[in-house]
Amino acid sequence: MLTLIPFDDTRVIGVRISGKITRPEFDSMVEKLEAVLAKHDKVRVYVELESFGGVAMDTLLEDLKFGIRHWNDVERKVVVSDADWVRRLGSLSSRLFSNIQVQVFERDQIYQAKVWICEP
Repeated sequence: MLTLIPFDDTRVIGVRISGKITRPEFDSMVEKLEAVLAKHDKVRVYVELESFGGVAMDTLLEDLKFGIRHWNDVERKVVVSDADWVRRLGSLSSRLFSNIQVQVFERDQIYQAKVWICEP
């Protein structure tokens, strides 16, 4: 399940992932991202990863297409998770996508993660 998390900062898209991401949930997130990009040059993404149960293949393909189309439109990304593999993936993402500032915070650092994603 993918649930949108509201932020006062209009540049930020917040999502909570718990289990498998469905196509309608993904489409809802894409609509929100497109709306932010209509108002701002860059978007910031905040993710709370409670658990990850995968994604349907058609949703994964749409995610890849969206990612390629908006390669330079993401300014910052935060992932909040206690999973070690997420921290390693975050470190790798920082190196692969040098144009995006990526930070991984643990669950007990949610406040700090929200402050960081909204910093000027």
